[in-house]
Amino acid sequence: MVAGPNGRFSTPARRLRWSLRSRIAGYPAYLPLARRKYGHMVVGDETEAVVDGFTRSACVFAAVAFQQAQPQPVRLAHLLHAPAHLIAGAERGLPCLVTIRDPEAAVASSLIREPYLTAPVALAAWTRFYGRLLPYRDRMVIGEFSRVTGDLGSLMQELNARFETAFAPFVHTPENVERVFALIEERAKRPAYEEHIGRYMSGLETAEELDAARRSATGAGRRALVPFEHRVSRPSAERHELRAALAERYRDPRLGSLRRRAEEVYSAFVGNPPPR
Repeated sequence: MVAGPNGRFSTPARRLRWSLRSRIAGYPAYLPLARRKYGHMVVGDETEAVVDGFTRSACVFAAVAFQQAQPQPVRLAHLLHAPAHLIAGAERGLPCLVTIRDPEAAVASSLIREPYLTAPVALAAWTRFYGRLLPYRDRMVIGEFSRVTGDLGSLMQELNARFETAFAPFVHTPENVERVFALIEERAKRPAYEEHIGRYMSGLETAEELDAARRSATGAGRRALVPFEHRVSRPSAERHELRAALAERYRDPRLGSLRRRAEEVYSAFVGNPPPR
């Protein structure tokens, strides 16, 4: 059994729910539903840029670093983990940064974050996500995982050149990276002022307003259902060891055809077509 927000759901029920959501998230009908739940995170008339990607693909790092680099808040749509979100941004002509991680690492990390999933379910979802985006690939800037986490500034410069914008590029210094991870960890702890972190990331509050919310907050926040080290979107030695163990599930011979399709999509998306 896996704990749910309103009680306990069976592992198969949680898995089915996650899988169904990953399917409908590729289509426009998902966005009105997402807007009701996620509000300001969803692309809209005031959006200036979109940052999104499959879960565990460094899109949290990208969104936080993007906002922290700006001298003034930017209205950022982010982190729905939905192809429809990025497609809507592309169709509006908005600057869109889509993050992508190779399928083996993405699947292993997803299984750590969502332990009720299986490798086939996560791998199929990854393949659907980027397969759905392939026709729109040329209307987005592609942020491969290592480049997002190691050279996000150049991606932001590429975004500026492509869309004639003037976003301040993230400067990848140890101090700036530490600031990003500090907010990521703070967000993952789900503090009582969690809503203000979301509003800051969306460009609806300044860093000073977020600081004020921290100072005035009371209470311990919401109880997390996943261990912190498995939930937080930043490097962890514990998760590195878990990913190594989970790699065997990804390499299961029974996943051969699905794995090949995922790797073909990955190669096409990052611009390296597989050899014939």
